[in-house]
Amino acid sequence: MKFSLQTVKSKVRDAVSWLKRLKLKEKIVLAAVAATVVTCVALVIVLPNANGRDSDEDVFAIRYATETPNGAELPTGTPYVTTSPAPTPKVTVNPMLIQGTNSAYVSSLQDRLMELGYLDIDEPTQYFGSATATAIQLFQRQHDLTMDGMAGQKTLTLLFSDKAEKYVMEEGTTGIDVKNLQEQLKMLGYYVIEVDGFYGSYTKKAVRDFQSRNGLAVDGLAGELTIEKLYSPSAVPAAWVVQQETSRANIQRMVSCAYAQLGKPYILGACGPNAFDCSGLVYYCLREAGSNRGRYNAAGYASVTEWEMLNNIDNLHIGDLLFFYNNSYSRIGHVGIYVGNGMMIDASANHGCVVLRTCRSYYWRQHFAWGRRPW
Repeated sequence: MKFSLQTVKSKVRDAVSWLKRLKLKEKIVLAAVAATVVTCVALVIVLPNANGRDSDEDVFAIRYATETPNGAELPTGTPYVTTSPAPTPKVTVNPMLIQGTNSAYVSSLQDRLMELGYLDIDEPTQYFGSATATAIQLFQRQHDLTMDGMAGQKTLTLLFSDKAEKYVMEEGTTGIDVKNLQEQLKMLGYYVIEVDGFYGSYTKKAVRDFQSRNGLAVDGLAGELTIEKLYSPSAVPAAWVVQQETSRANIQRMVSCAYAQLGKPYILGACGPNAFDCSGLVYYCLREAGSNRGRYNAAGYASVTEWEMLNNIDNLHIGDLLFFYNNSYSRIGHVGIYVGNGMMIDASANHGCVVLRTCRSYYWRQHFAWGRRPW
């Protein structure tokens, strides 16, 4: 059908005249209908092109070609446009906690290491110090992982799984903890050769002899029960050893000695003079103050019945020993030396050194078990 220009103009004039005769309400309705029609047309055009991809992420490859796929020539400079789907980004999760890290995750890490026996019981912190790194190395040694002291994805996954094993020393392992074990066995008369820090056949035999004489399962492994007994006042020495009568410490010399150790590094199992763990510090200070009390762990010193028991953390004297439960309240796991004014000196695993700090914080009050007066 063909229309002349004059006919089109006439139709337009009629339409305009008709629109002018419409009432305001009718014009509004007509405008709404027109808007709806325009919107529908726009959706029909846009939706097929948006189907299956995000237009903001389309990757367009534009090439200029002189031929189309079927061989027909295109004018020079005409762009031939193709689209390539945007690649799906790969998200790599690689958690890593290393020495020097300050993070809330470090507190959970320390709690788990303490639970498994790799870290001495202490108030958790958010700082990943040298003691935490050493505990990670011991865990990695136990599970045949690379001993780098870093809590990477593989270490963390195993540490927080049901397959994580409790701390134990066994034949073939090497470390400062093995050296400390040998020193304690030597003190009790079970180990009489040179201390070398290697858990060989002789160390295994010494452990087996100790276990046999102390009513433990004889397996040659230095696990939780063996270590608890080894560092307790009830540990039975080798038959040939004659124990000396214990003497009491001079309390002033003991406290002065404790102050002199402030800042020295924390090392699990160490008992001075250059590094300490919590019970090692107590042992060293007692010895320096004139006591020949043996080397026990925190639970061992807590069970010395010859020392007066103190049940109120607010009623301590200078020189008293304070004992604290672990987080599950299942055993004594930490000891400090009271120095007055609500303060104690202790070897802190999470601070990585011997520190002077309050013993009346919420954490320590909640975990306080009892005190002992070793003089």
